[in-house]
Amino acid sequence: MPNIHVASNDGRAYNFPIIKDEISIGRGKDSDIVLKDDTVSRNHARITKSEEGYLLTDLGSFNGTKVNEKSIQSTLLKHDDQIEIGLTKLTFLTKEETKPSPADSVSLTPETGYEEDQQIVGSSPQTGLRGSKELLISAEPPISYKESSVSEPSAEAIQQSRSGADLSSLERSNKVLFVLYEISRQLNSIQDFNELLKKIMDLIFKVIDADSGFLILTGEEGEDDLTPVVVKYKDDQGKGKGQLRASRTIINKVINDKVALLTSNAMDDSRLESGKSLFIQQIRSAMCVPLCKLEKIIGVIQLDSTRLENQFTKDDLELLKAIASQMAMIIEQASLNEQIREEEAMRSRLERFHSPQVIEMILKGGQETKDNIMDPKDLTATILFTDIIGFTRLSEQMPPREVNVILNQYFSRMTDIIFKYDGTLDKYIGDGLMAVFGAPMEKDDDAERAIKTAQEMRRALVELREKMGEKIKIDIRIGINTGRVVAGNMGSPKRMEYTVIGDPVNTASRLESIAKPNQILIGEETCRLVKDTFKINKVGPRKVKGKSAEVMVYEVID
Repeated sequence: MPNIHVASNDGRAYNFPIIKDEISIGRGKDSDIVLKDDTVSRNHARITKSEEGYLLTDLGSFNGTKVNEKSIQSTLLKHDDQIEIGLTKLTFLTKEETKPSPADSVSLTPETGYEEDQQIVGSSPQTGLRGSKELLISAEPPISYKESSVSEPSAEAIQQSRSGADLSSLERSNKVLFVLYEISRQLNSIQDFNELLKKIMDLIFKVIDADSGFLILTGEEGEDDLTPVVVKYKDDQGKGKGQLRASRTIINKVINDKVALLTSNAMDDSRLESGKSLFIQQIRSAMCVPLCKLEKIIGVIQLDSTRLENQFTKDDLELLKAIASQMAMIIEQASLNEQIREEEAMRSRLERFHSPQVIEMILKGGQETKDNIMDPKDLTATILFTDIIGFTRLSEQMPPREVNVILNQYFSRMTDIIFKYDGTLDKYIGDGLMAVFGAPMEKDDDAERAIKTAQEMRRALVELREKMGEKIKIDIRIGINTGRVVAGNMGSPKRMEYTVIGDPVNTASRLESIAKPNQILIGEETCRLVKDTFKINKVGPRKVKGKSAEVMVYEVID
């Protein structure tokens, strides 16, 4: 059966088998594929089985859906199609192939008996890079000079020992600097988050001699929501040994107590009787460190060694802690970078229709605002229509390219005015346009701002005519009306656009059609809202197309 391979922005990856005729995708908990991603709408997309194949449809989501880097409304999926929903990447796979998930390679095993022995492994608080003798636990007790038959070391031996320690410290520092430099470099060159995490694990294995290791990230539910995201082996031989068995006892200890844990020679340490997975896999030495973001644990890294001669030391643990500290920041930065890219793309789409002020309100309004802003809803809005008089006759007398230049100049100036007064550009209609005040977000002065927009449009037209010269003279009509409308994404699955519909919209269009050159006509509800602010002249009842009864018409006087 087909599968959807899901790779989220926080590094999680899993395969979702398509066993139903319809699969819903979204942030909502009732979705079949739930994406814990703030840039995903609650009901974002749907995959439907049809006679032609599997059809992916965007459900009017705020951030849209991409397939193979192209925005889509609806498309038939093919094998290995790359789907982007918010910050999450999905791959459509046929039954012949599924992508291996890290979760398939790591088994999290509960282990009993831990509560009876709190000294399961050595631990180090994750509060900085500091050495400590209690970091390292050995199966053999340390030999003191008093108990040993060996004589006291000479001054030369002590000096050599100190020199060796200095060299060891310098070597460890060089390793830390090398890894941190490479991690920073990879952050700027690798855009795919999962690939970045794999690269970091490769770097860890370059400076720490381990046989296997894994990276696990926590979810919203803490230790009960653990997802392996990267699994790494020293060589290909390790991959053929089946699943890695990760001890929940150790991982929970690291997460709950926020400590780094180390054991050297686990097979001979009697205190590790509760760590069954260590014995099953013949693990001789292991260390596990947390990934900390401020006070929150976002995951753990564990390295294992099955070779008796290769036991991890406190220096190895401190090196892994240093890398983990940097890695936590990298994970956070990578997530922020992706969100910034998504916000820039979102802002670019919004700028075509909304003023900068409205865009800021949407972006800062929280995820609930972003999810609901494009959903159809009832609201009170003021609609403005404007149209160039006699433009058809004018265009017949001019080359198409000159007509295009004039329209672009006109629309550019009028759109700037609409945005100046926080209006929404609904659409261009030939040589006319439609603007909305009050959608997607209502304000108390929507009608007033619409009137100010119309007045400034009329003044701007005088300036445009002066620039165009006497040979090109254009006039406009303006109609404005206020009322209850439905605003939201509308259209077919193949093409959706944000607009408003309702009788007040039709009336505004009819008022524009009966206006005289450069006249601003408004409806009765608009007049009621602005009569104390502007000079209004009563035109009287007029019969307009599409209305059985006459409508009362008013004119705005400068």
